[in-house]
This record gives sequence, structure tokens and C-alpha cells, in this order.
Amino acid sequence: MIDISAALSAVTAATKVVSGILKAEKNVEVKKAISGILDSLLDAQSKLLSAQSEYQELAEAKRQLEQKIMQYEKWDTDAARYKLQEIATGMFVYALQPDHAAGEPIHWLCPNCFNQRHKSVLIKPKVDNTNYRCHHCKFEVIPTKTALPRVNPRMRTPWGY
Repeated sequence: MIDISAALSAVTAATKVVSGILKAEKNVEVKKAISGILDSLLDAQSKLLSAQSEYQELAEAKRQLEQKIMQYEKWDTDAARYKLQEIATGMFVYALQPDHAAGEPIHWLCPNCFNQRHKSVLIKPKVDNTNYRCHHCKFEVIPTKTALPRVNPRMRTPWGY
């Protein structure tokens, strides 16, 4: 970027000098030669401005890609804290692993949202309900007492069984 800016400044300065000489010179042949140089300088200036614009677009695209990579790396680190768990026959959630809780309460995440790299905690629509729902995609979990032996015995289930 500095090289393009420096070249652009140099071409602009040269254009001004040549333009000044063109106005002062009276010889027709010299004027034609200077006019040709001025045209070349203006063309170079135009190309440098175009290159500078393209460079800025590429720099912005690079910045966005770097940001996306950082988001993926952050997601991978956070996602490693959860484990897919079957809480009823054919019903899965991503459960926070107790040894990775770091002070957070044990909770479940919606498997649909999780697979789209989005954390959405499953919540109870009403306090007295045993079902859980994703507020984002409306996925619903309705656990049953008969399914409880399948729940990880080391982890207390969110509904208190």
C-alpha cells in the first residue's frame, strides 16, 4: 500500500511539472513530446488509482476471512465443552460436560442450532413443564421418566430427576 501511495505521489508531482513545462514551452515539437509524456503520466496515475482501490478491496476481504477463521476457532473451542447425549430414545441434545462447566450451570443446547454453529440453550416454556424448547428454531424435547436410565448418571438432568 505504501509503494502504491508513493508511486501515485511521484506520478502526480511529475504530472504537475510536465503540465507546467507544457504551458511555458513555445516550440510545437517540444509541446508534442511533453504532451505525450503528460498522457503517459496521466495513464500511469489512473492505473495506480485503480491498483490502490483493488488493493483496498483485497485487504478488506482478507480482514473478513481472518475474522471468520477466528470465529471458527472460537466455536471449535467452545463446542468441545459439549457432548451429544441421548436423553430419550432417538432424542438428542448437546449437554455441557460437568468438567468443562467453569462455573456455568449444567445446561442443554439445541442440536439443530448447535450443528449450525449457534448456541441456543433449551429452556422450559413454563416452570411446571418437563419439556424443553429452543427459542431460536422451536425444536422441542419432551423427556419421559422411562427414558431416564439412558441419561448420563453422573449428570443431574436439567428437569431435576
